[in-house]
Amino acid sequence: MQFLYPIGLLALAALMIPLIIHLWNFKESKTLKIGSISLLGASARVSSKSFRITDWLLFILRCLLIILIAFLLAQPYIKKTLNAKNKGGWILVEKSKFPQIFKDNRKTIDSLTKRNYEIHDFNLGFNLLSLKDTIASEREQTVNALKHTALLKELNNLVPAGTSVYLFASQHLNQFGNVLPLTNYKLIWKPVNQADTLSSWITQFAGKKYEANSNPSVVEYKALNSDDAPLISVAIFEEAGSNDSKYIKAAIHAIASFSKRKIQINQPNASFDVGFWLSEKSISQNFKASIKENGSIFKYASGKIVSEKSVINTNSGIVDLTRRIVPNHSFNKIWSDGFGNAILSAENTNGLSILHFYSRLNPQWNELVWNETFVKALMPIIIKDDKFSEFGFENNLSDQRKMPLNQKENIQTNKIEKELKVSTDEPLSTIFWFAAFLIFATERILSFRKKPDYVRS
Repeated sequence: MQFLYPIGLLALAALMIPLIIHLWNFKESKTLKIGSISLLGASARVSSKSFRITDWLLFILRCLLIILIAFLLAQPYIKKTLNAKNKGGWILVEKSKFPQIFKDNRKTIDSLTKRNYEIHDFNLGFNLLSLKDTIASEREQTVNALKHTALLKELNNLVPAGTSVYLFASQHLNQFGNVLPLTNYKLIWKPVNQADTLSSWITQFAGKKYEANSNPSVVEYKALNSDDAPLISVAIFEEAGSNDSKYIKAAIHAIASFSKRKIQINQPNASFDVGFWLSEKSISQNFKASIKENGSIFKYASGKIVSEKSVINTNSGIVDLTRRIVPNHSFNKIWSDGFGNAILSAENTNGLSILHFYSRLNPQWNELVWNETFVKALMPIIIKDDKFSEFGFENNLSDQRKMPLNQKENIQTNKIEKELKVSTDEPLSTIFWFAAFLIFATERILSFRKKPDYVRS
């Protein structure tokens, strides 16, 4: 048993009240005149005190009543773990696809509903569905507001631990995030029957047009136009003794190879599209003047160093972080750590975009340079394109790639690794109110039935 307001137990101090009442009994004597001694005159008034408990039952009842009142003020409750054993489970299915899925899996779904399984929309909110929704006219293909992995993680907060959840959904990779969630329920995935098909679409990136061809295993991109996109010039400055520029150069070479763009580094007497100022010192005027209008400069921020374990969220992936610089300005946040602090922020000044990096491109500060996320995170800085976050990593409805069969088995066998318990708080106020009423009624009955002692002679 736990208490919502434990301070209410201070009311137990009121137990002194019945104790004082029962220990401090005042008994006043009664004067009774008798004929044979009436001429002796009035006798002196006598009172008696008794420091002892004369009625143990009344005393105990009154103490219990005060104890119950104190408990009611503290609002007791018990935390109960919800157990899904011997109870129904959930059926998850996208509402827009429910008619066809029910048609293909009617025997299974009917069997589950007879065992008290509830049907829920596999989408944000997990709204309750009924078999009437199988005749709904809403049949157009829609995209979930959240990916499968985010929805499965959210489900941890809604179903009791150990609940069986049948999921009727596709296993296309474009519906999964980078990390599969650990769940406290038993997930039984029923893949939606979809024929393996080939699909293609046209996309553009960094001034080039590509044709994407997708099958259940891979997506391949083929350039459609041979026209060369404009040359990209990059300037890099680092202090003597530093070796961080090698990570930038390696990433630039990877970006050039992937995008088929020509990128030059530190060409003499050139105007640069992007600059990397790998120093805490202020950017020199000559370096700043060498950057083209509307260009950008990536620079190391200076300030107080904080050592703490966290992550860098680059919007392209998450990497470990061990040291950072405390931001001293509130610029537009681009990357952040696990606590929401800025790791990369943008400041627009005099036609330039200054990117303040509150860490270092050094493995002693973070694991960014060792992670494949590094190349993808730098792409929007090197190549300015509105679709930088999609190309090669597109979340396209035509993407036919599916989860490998061996990966599917791993998910099924590892779903209940996380020992989470879904619990609820059950208040006990009703029980205590009922007990207090019974004790109060009993105490009143005993008090009225108690007869006073009379002096007899």
